[in-house]
Amino acid sequence: MTRTWLRVLLASAGILVGSGVLTGSADSLSLTSQNFTPYRTCTITATPTTTTAVADTTARQGSPTSNFGTNSVIAVQSGVNLNIRLYIWFDLTRCSPLIPSSATVRLATLRLYMTAAPAECRVLDIFRVTASWGETTLTWNNQPFGTAINNPPTASRTGTFSVGTPVGCQNRATGVYVTGGTVTADVARFVAGSATNFGWMIRDDAEGSATTRASQYSAKEVGTVPQEPQLVITYVPVP
Repeated sequence: MTRTWLRVLLASAGILVGSGVLTGSADSLSLTSQNFTPYRTCTITATPTTTTAVADTTARQGSPTSNFGTNSVIAVQSGVNLNIRLYIWFDLTRCSPLIPSSATVRLATLRLYMTAAPAECRVLDIFRVTASWGETTLTWNNQPFGTAINNPPTASRTGTFSVGTPVGCQNRATGVYVTGGTVTADVARFVAGSATNFGWMIRDDAEGSATTRASQYSAKEVGTVPQEPQLVITYVPVP
């Protein structure tokens, strides 16, 4: 086939060839390469309120032996003897199809619906939990990370985001999901089986603030689907 006829055929398919570059509309191209693998997304949402797909609760220094697993509000707070930590866990086996252990996790994000923000911009740290805990049994005194404040250290966090009403803070608005909260590396380990999924603990980066600073979020018990905690995972199901 001559070059001229080849150009005519390509042009009839809506494709232009010039300077060694091939362009065209997606409708006119047939993608059959074995290297082309679509991304998939799994969203785990805490609904209904009694679901076992998600567990969320808080550990409150001011009530060190009390459990708050049935509350409709979860929070993070820094204050003198009033620190609050948020614990949350998602069951990755609820993804359908199940994410294969060979998959490549491209992005994993915690989504919390903020209902109250502090008047000061606060950095919140996300830590991968390395021991089991129970939604209806966790307290400040028995939490996996112990009762010492500012522990574990900031350097061991696996994610972070900031909340607060001042201009320039990452998340200022209430009544919406916060941005940030990236936990890609952790979820990749859970999927691959190199780490056990015990979820995450979120604490203020500087616990023990002289002025109490708190942010609040909807717990799964709020029972309103557009406000439920979520984990969104984007991955490539590598065979």
